[in-house]
Amino acid sequence: MAGRNVFTSGPVGIFTALVTGLIGAGALYLAATTEERRLLNLVLGAFMLSVAAMVVLGQRRSVSTWRRTELRGRPAWALALGERGQVPAVALVLTTLGIGLALAAVLDDRTGVRVVAGIPALFLLVLAAELWRAWSRRPELRISADLVELHGAGIDSEIAWDDVGTVVPENLGTRWAALVLTAVAGAPSYRWTLSRFLLPTDREPDPPGIHLRFGLVPDEAQLRRVLRELHVADRARREAMIGGGLPSDAGF
Repeated sequence: MAGRNVFTSGPVGIFTALVTGLIGAGALYLAATTEERRLLNLVLGAFMLSVAAMVVLGQRRSVSTWRRTELRGRPAWALALGERGQVPAVALVLTTLGIGLALAAVLDDRTGVRVVAGIPALFLLVLAAELWRAWSRRPELRISADLVELHGAGIDSEIAWDDVGTVVPENLGTRWAALVLTAVAGAPSYRWTLSRFLLPTDREPDPPGIHLRFGLVPDEAQLRRVLRELHVADRARREAMIGGGLPSDAGF
């Protein structure tokens, strides 16, 4: 896991959230009490408060949240992926800024201002829409004695344990690093489907398999131990493990 941003951690993060929150509240107060620049103060206040919310949510330490579920009618473990509090906070910041720029583009009668504000407004709103969609999908990894299934932000993929070749960390080009359950050649159980709205948030898995990005995994070392132990175990052992306690209770 990468180190936390200095502006969103510890005392600096608290101070940043306090300052931006006060600025946001002040701007909203001016918007409510004076007519001059009301729209500007409203947008500025909403934007600064959304930034404060993002910083506050950034204080939370990511933890592995395992739960019991079912997968194809069999007992299974499920692990939530991604920072579910931070994603909507970032989406809110982008949405607020995008709406503010869009209003500036619509209300100003100067062509240059419309172009300068309109283009980034469109980009920010599209990016915000993708983040809201990714958050609404509730990314999750599900594991049973027979199958591993990823319900990701932009991809759904699955593979049977019998078709898993290795469980290894991979550097997938310049885009991201991931923990990969590689698929053996011609794996009959391996399937994947992209889920896109406007932007390509995911792509065809290369190498073939299930890719778990380090930035979305709360505890990559723990998950690697869990997956490797399940991979080397036979089906009876996997069934006993999953039927027992959760990984968080078993000391992985």
